[in-house]
Amino acid sequence: MNSAECLKYKDEGDRSYGVAGMALAAFILDYEKYISSISIERRGLDSVEFTPEFFVVSAEGISAKASWSHILEQFQVIASMLISNVMCRRMVKDQTEPDMSLRRAMLEALSDYAGECQLESDEVAELFDKHYIYFDRAYRNSRLHAAAKRLADELSTRHTLSHSELCELLGGF
Repeated sequence: MNSAECLKYKDEGDRSYGVAGMALAAFILDYEKYISSISIERRGLDSVEFTPEFFVVSAEGISAKASWSHILEQFQVIASMLISNVMCRRMVKDQTEPDMSLRRAMLEALSDYAGECQLESDEVAELFDKHYIYFDRAYRNSRLHAAAKRLADELSTRHTLSHSELCELLGGF
């Protein structure tokens, strides 16, 4: 099974938990400012509607270092969302650990995206491992499981949640 097949959603419940995991990653790492809304009606990364600030570096005369920092931040947001998507589906919904094939599939998907960010494979692996370890620890917390279930249930019912609705649901998290 190729990496894309390995990462596909099994059903709508799986999709709800995956998208919930993506939103949780943003809130855990204080990147929620970049989320305009989330929806299980949209596919893939489009499940998250990002704010314009996510895509654009704000100042016209910005330095190369600041521009690179912004690109790296974008990659870390995407990497965190992918990892959290899979971990939420496996560790919360299925109550199991992600296996090595899933881990390889995530790294492969991020490696494909990293080319656009001009990251080398060793940099991608290092960032992936860092975020994977962090989210593995985070998903062992029962408070995170409760927040994930609450968010997935809301997504199953309402399908789309705005930034303010996410903040309301996850504000106490």
